[in-house]
Amino acid sequence: MEIGIWTGVVLGVLSTACYSAAAVAQRRLAVALPEPLTGGRPLSRLLRHPLWWASAGLNAGRAGLQVGALAFAPLTVVQPLGVLVLVFGLPWSARLGGRRVTPREWRGAVLTVLALALLLWAAVTGGRSRPMEAWTAAAVVVGALLLISGLAWAAGRAPSPGLRSCLLGAGAGTAFGVASATTKTAVAVAAADGAAFLLHPAACGTAAVAVLGLLLAQAAYQGMELGAPLGVTAVANPVSASVVGVAFMGESYTAGWTGAGIAVLCGLLAAYGIALMSVPDGRGPSPRPRSRRAPSPDGAPERSPIRPRRLPRGRFRSADGSASAPKEGLL
Repeated sequence: MEIGIWTGVVLGVLSTACYSAAAVAQRRLAVALPEPLTGGRPLSRLLRHPLWWASAGLNAGRAGLQVGALAFAPLTVVQPLGVLVLVFGLPWSARLGGRRVTPREWRGAVLTVLALALLLWAAVTGGRSRPMEAWTAAAVVVGALLLISGLAWAAGRAPSPGLRSCLLGAGAGTAFGVASATTKTAVAVAAADGAAFLLHPAACGTAAVAVLGLLLAQAAYQGMELGAPLGVTAVANPVSASVVGVAFMGESYTAGWTGAGIAVLCGLLAAYGIALMSVPDGRGPSPRPRSRRAPSPDGAPERSPIRPRRLPRGRFRSADGSASAPKEGLL
C-alpha cells in the first residue's frame, strides 16, 4: 500500500476518534442538561456550557480530518473507517457514566458495525463527482431542512424514548451527510471563484444544516445511552451522502441490484443491532417522600396505633391489661 493511502487511513482514524469524542461530550452534556431543547432557556444554557463548544470543535476537526483523508486515499478506503465510531464511543461513554457495557450492547454494536461495513461496500458510487449548481444546492439544502424538520416533529410525538432518540439520530445523520456533500461543493466553488463562494447556497446551507444536525444529535442523547442514537447517526450519514452524490453530483451507483438487496439486508441487520443497543440512561425521577397519614374526619391527625409493651419472659398479662408475676409451680 502506498504511503499516501496510509496517510489517508491515519487521518481517517483520527477523524473517527474526533467524532467519537464529540459524541461522548454531547452525551455527557445531555446528562448535565436533561431539559428538552424546546425553549429559549434550555438553549441558552446549552450554548453557555463548555461541553457544547468542545463537541462543536471536535466535529469541526473531524470534518477537516476527513477532507484531508480524502485528499490522500479514495472514498472506498476512508468511508468504511466510520464504523469505528461505535468501537471507540460505546465503552468510552459507559466508562465516564460509571457503568460497564453489557453483553447485549456489545452484540448490538458488533451487528451494527458489520451491517454498516457491508452497507458502505454496497453503496459504493463511481464516476467523476461534480459540484452542484447554485439552484441545485439551494434545493438540496431546503429539502434536507424539510426532511430533518419532519423527523424532529415525529420524534416529538414518539410514544417511547427509544423511538424518539432513533428519529432524532436519523435526522442528525441526514444533516451530517448532506453537509458533507454541500461542503464538497463549497470547496470546489472556493477553488474556482475564491471568496465569492461565500455567496453560494452550498456555503450558507452547510452551516445551517450542520448546526441543526448538532442540535438534533444533542437531543437524541437525552434519555438514552450512547449506542442506539450514535448507531442510527452512523448509518444515516453515509446513506444520505451517497443519495445526494448520485442524485445531484453526477456520481453513479455501481453495485447493481445485488448491492441493493445486500443494502436492504444490512439495513435490517443494523436495525436489529440498534435495538439491542437501545438502553435508557436509568436516571429516573427522584423517589417521592412518604406522605403523612390522612387526618381523621374530625380534623385531628390520625395517631398510629399503640402497641402493647413486650413483657419479660415469665410474666403474663391479665384480662384487665395489668401485668402479673409468674406463678410458682408451673413447669
